[in-house]
Amino acid sequence: MNIPLIYSMIRYELRMLLRNKWLFNMIVLFLVLSGLLYAYGIQSVQSDPVDVQYGLDSVNQNMNTSGVNPEYFGLKKTVVDTRSTAEIETSSYTRAIAMLMNLSLWLLPAICLILGTNSILADKESGRFALYKTYDAPYVYYMLSKFLALVCSLTIALGLSYGVFGLVLAASGHWRGTSIFQTFLLLNVLLIVVFSALSLLIGAMSVTRMQGLSLTLLTWSFLVFIYEFVIFSIIDFIPYSLKLKSLLFFLLLNPVETLRVWAIEQLNANYIFGPEYLVLKTFTKTGTLNIAAMTALFAMAVVAILLSTHLLKRREG
Repeated sequence: MNIPLIYSMIRYELRMLLRNKWLFNMIVLFLVLSGLLYAYGIQSVQSDPVDVQYGLDSVNQNMNTSGVNPEYFGLKKTVVDTRSTAEIETSSYTRAIAMLMNLSLWLLPAICLILGTNSILADKESGRFALYKTYDAPYVYYMLSKFLALVCSLTIALGLSYGVFGLVLAASGHWRGTSIFQTFLLLNVLLIVVFSALSLLIGAMSVTRMQGLSLTLLTWSFLVFIYEFVIFSIIDFIPYSLKLKSLLFFLLLNPVETLRVWAIEQLNANYIFGPEYLVLKTFTKTGTLNIAAMTALFAMAVVAILLSTHLLKRREG
């Protein structure tokens, strides 16, 4: 691998991205999101902590359990862990936090998909990619430079915006809110990495900007809104003994759902999934959920880059 060549390509792509006006718009957007997180999310957790209680008393004393121990489904009162106020506790998940999490899960994928797809299609239409093909350089170098430059530029915009409110949290002494802040920051970084890789795949498949925009909207709509209904439809046909592993498998196939479950687990709020889905706690206790989520996200990014390289080489080679 020619490291100097890749470095020069990444530096050029990053310089071109940083010159665009959209980066300033991203900084403003991230400033708004981080401001909402501080003003509504963290403040709501501190002013109105959630008292989580669920169990047989809240469901029905006469419910038919078919001889199965109800505690297997999580139907017992949960004692809130108060070992350290610096850690995220069950009360860290509120309605405001949920709305802000969904906002990040909706906006960032669309931004990454659009920017990454347009970056490749702009090179195709301007002739820059045709010029690149005249050089003796692998196609994977081109894709890596696009991916790393997009991730770096968006991460810079994210760091500048969230860094301001990170300093505010540190100066105000809200150490409890720091854990929530770190979870949201890592959530956004992971979204940028995964969907920047997926944007390369759409860019390699598309020929025109209109086709790229159509595929981007289709992919975004499916992953963000439609996929969960697909899971609900399929899971009913799976035998009961395989439902738990099948549910986890389907969640790991979608980066949006993977990061949603991961973030909720980091906020120690698995109770929101309801009695049946509380068995996910089996995986969270051993740390299997975190390992599986990070592995799935890394695999998605690598497969997307490799597949996009193959498609681009076959179509344009």
